Amino acid sequence: RAAAGKSNTVAEMRQAAEMVSSQPEVFSIVSRLAVVQTRKQGETQPLYYMACAEPRNERGLLCNKRVAEDGFCAACNRAGKASVRLNLRCRFMDFTDGAWLTTFHEAAQQVLKATAEEAKAMESGEGGRDALEAAIKGRYFQEPLQVAVRAKLDNYNGEPRTSITCIDAR
Repeated sequence: RAAAGKSNTVAEMRQAAEMVSSQPEVFSIVSRLAVVQTRKQGETQPLYYMACAEPRNERGLLCNKRVAEDGFCAACNRAGKASVRLNLRCRFMDFTDGAWLTTFHEAAQQVLKATAEEAKAMESGEGGRDALEAAIKGRYFQEPLQVAVRAKLDNYNGEPRTSITCIDAR
């Protein structure tokens, strides 16, 4: 189910996101995937992480916090089941502008048209990281995506800052 939000161009969404108050706002944009950040200052960026797959509460929601290499989750204070979760930094563009959006697991799988397990298998397979990056590049500027974006006010190093995240893509 796509999150319904105010329909905007990328430029309108960026402008409106800067004015967001303490309440998160959801926007809907139609754009194309332009780039996935695979490197930062020359260093290879991880595209996925191992997450705790233990139930967090009685509603059955999973913890999803990053686990150590041995599978230990600091939030749950135990070692348990872990699953692969995508966490991408994607640039989406339309005819007005582009925006870098943090794109978590569910939306990232829609954007890449691949599961996190497939991405991990590709990277650890024969072609290595190059094969994974080539597959990702094959998704650039393909079909238009209906992207749901959440903008909210966060604090970063004590400074208020707008956090803009892709929460769904179709």
